[in-house]
Amino acid sequence: MKSTISISIIILCLSALSGPAYGQGSDQIYERLTHALDEARDKNDYPLLAQAYYDLAMYEEAINNNLELSFQQLSRSLDYYELSRDSVGISDCKFNIARQLLDNGMYDEAYARLQELQTYYINDSDASNLAKLDLQRYRFFFEKLEMDSCEVILNRLSDYFEMQEDYDLRADYLPLKVSYHALLKDYKQALSDADACVVASLNNKNELDRATCLISRGRIHLRLRQYTSALKDFNNSHRVLRTIPYSTGRLEIYKLMSETYKQIALPDLAYNFIAKYSALQDSILNERRIIAVNNLTYKYESREKATAITLLEKDKELVQRSNDQQRRALMVLGISFLGLLLGIYYIVKFYSDKIKNARIIESQNQRINQQKIKELEDELQINSMQSMIAGQEVERERIAKDLHDSLGGLLSTIKLQVERIPGSASGASRSPELNKATDLLDVAVSEVRTISQDLQPGALKRLGLVPAINDLVNRYQSSTGPEISFQHYGIPSVMDQNLALSIFRIVQEILNNAIKHAEASEIFVQLNKEEEALVIHIEDDGKGFDPNKKYKSMGLENIRSRVNYLKGSLEIDSRKGIGTSFIIHIDVK
Repeated sequence: MKSTISISIIILCLSALSGPAYGQGSDQIYERLTHALDEARDKNDYPLLAQAYYDLAMYEEAINNNLELSFQQLSRSLDYYELSRDSVGISDCKFNIARQLLDNGMYDEAYARLQELQTYYINDSDASNLAKLDLQRYRFFFEKLEMDSCEVILNRLSDYFEMQEDYDLRADYLPLKVSYHALLKDYKQALSDADACVVASLNNKNELDRATCLISRGRIHLRLRQYTSALKDFNNSHRVLRTIPYSTGRLEIYKLMSETYKQIALPDLAYNFIAKYSALQDSILNERRIIAVNNLTYKYESREKATAITLLEKDKELVQRSNDQQRRALMVLGISFLGLLLGIYYIVKFYSDKIKNARIIESQNQRINQQKIKELEDELQINSMQSMIAGQEVERERIAKDLHDSLGGLLSTIKLQVERIPGSASGASRSPELNKATDLLDVAVSEVRTISQDLQPGALKRLGLVPAINDLVNRYQSSTGPEISFQHYGIPSVMDQNLALSIFRIVQEILNNAIKHAEASEIFVQLNKEEEALVIHIEDDGKGFDPNKKYKSMGLENIRSRVNYLKGSLEIDSRKGIGTSFIIHIDVK
């Protein structure tokens, strides 16, 4: 599917996972990939940027198991492939995005993308990619238990393999066929398919495929109660996967071996493998934080604790006997004072509870009063912010109209008057000074129009928030300016005007800071609707700054004021020399 460089990267990643110098090899690969990305950025070459982001996405998935970062880099790669109009790269990115969506359980979103790719591959008469697409579509139907659709896909793939010798794809196809017949409880056919899968992996000399096939066959043996054969397959697959960290296949082996030993009444071995399963599962969920469980040490410590507890119980028993003897001697005296003690206790408790309740009521009243004062202060602050922001917008609108109507019209009139000045008496062209004055008037008219648009964005009222930000991004982008990427998901076209204006001002202010102060070369802007919240995410690769330091510029304070006015939350992550990230959550209920 992908170019030769991407395939070689995946092979290098897998070899790094299996080899003893895993850390060193993977670091060298990562350095080469990041160096290629930096070179592509320096050249501002869209095809190279698309390829670099794609290779990094495959690395993050194969080595670091960081699917979230891999998904983001695939999305960026897709953007650059679309700018480059590379249809092959576009289809490859969409295919891998759909595959990752399936891995994350987002089946409906993945299926929609797969259907779109199917139309493309059919029009391109690409039988190989159609077969790969069928494998992913089979995963969707299998998850939905639509077995008729699964059978259709398996038959179509079987016809494809009769015409094409695609060993890699066949290695992925055979385990799916095994799972299909196993689900239908056709264990005889499933076992036959599993045998074919093992033979094919041996012919291909692919150890990872062989491990997958052995797990599938061992699972069938387990269902058929052929425990010796099942354990043999599980052990052989474990020899391949034991060197791969965070392997889900090894996790499955531990669980299956525990179940097998349980069936043949070997509880110690069953417990041993379920402990390994739990330890590896914890390591995977906590991202490379390996939790080692030493069963021998655990048992030894348990015996030591049990012995200590037994000794303590014996000591306690001796003390208890001594106390019983003393208690008998004091029982008569204790009964005599019991009534008096109970009376004193209840009197003290009554007054103690009364004082305690009074303090609680007083404390609650103080908290209520403080809460009311805080609410009034917040309300006053919000009203003050609202008045300030409203005044700013009114003043911006007035200045924009004055600039556009008065100064803009006046400059246009002056330009017309200047253009009407006749040339020299001899009929020669106008003087250079007059032409320069006309050009300067054109620049002034353009500057007045730009300032007027910044003060009062007309696109916001006419078209909505997303088109207004698109217009803002287009005005900021230039041949010497930064590269700005804008993405949006689920933003409604109709929105409260004050809310839309505040969001526009926040984005405008952050972009101004990134361009003028941070001197960023690449800026990423994303607006996303998450349930009842709107999320603004803006990143740049500029100089960065200290968010806790107070600056003379009011830009950052304006951003905080508008976020507070909208009752939102603001997170700033900035490091000098690396860049800045703004994440803003705004409740839009």
